[in-house]
Amino acid sequence: MRALLRLAATSVAAASLLLGTLVAPAAAAGSPIDVTSVSVKPSYDGAAISAKTKYYQFTTRARVGTLTGWADIYGDVYRGSKKVASKVDLGYAYSGGKSLTGYIKAKSSWGRGTFQVKNVRVVYEGETYRDTSVSGGKFTMKSAIAGKLKYGHVIQVRADGKRKTVKVGVKQYTATKAWEPYAGKKVKIQYKANGTWKTKKIVRLKSNGQVTYQFSSGKRYKYRVLVPPSSTVVGGRTVGTPRL
Repeated sequence: MRALLRLAATSVAAASLLLGTLVAPAAAAGSPIDVTSVSVKPSYDGAAISAKTKYYQFTTRARVGTLTGWADIYGDVYRGSKKVASKVDLGYAYSGGKSLTGYIKAKSSWGRGTFQVKNVRVVYEGETYRDTSVSGGKFTMKSAIAGKLKYGHVIQVRADGKRKTVKVGVKQYTATKAWEPYAGKKVKIQYKANGTWKTKKIVRLKSNGQVTYQFSSGKRYKYRVLVPPSSTVVGGRTVGTPRL
């Protein structure tokens, strides 16, 4: 009897195929949200990070269709080919409105350099819809610099007649050990003449992030230190000292 039932079922299925009466499973509906771009900008202090975390503001641009429930937008953060954060919130929408701006809490441990938001997707009613044509999403995070001398100064200048002594001390906020000496890097000692800053000497910082430079000059100038930026450090310059 079971064999006959199976045979009958097979015959009905075959007949249905021939007659075209079998209905294929319905295709999944498309995403109710079409994400077009994501913009990520630092919320303060530019790209410099000087703590374990730093907030970046995101703005997601998207076309939102008709919704009967809640839809979330997510993405992953990469530095190069390495994923450093998964399922980062990029906004949401529902039948009563939407919110497409907010903050990404970046971590110092992610490293330094250029980052990219990728794998943007919409989760709606248990389904995940990936958007492969989202533009933007790039942002940078670099080590902040600070003074390593007494009272947090970067530069100290002492004058003894014509003899002048310039002491420089710089530290950076690293991804692994917080503040560390900016060891082995070159910085510029500059002076201001006729309203223009000119480089007096390019010096290399020692392992402790400090260096001392001495010279003789009968003229009095304002001095400052310029730290060139790099792909991982923001760089910067100090305010000028009093004329010495």
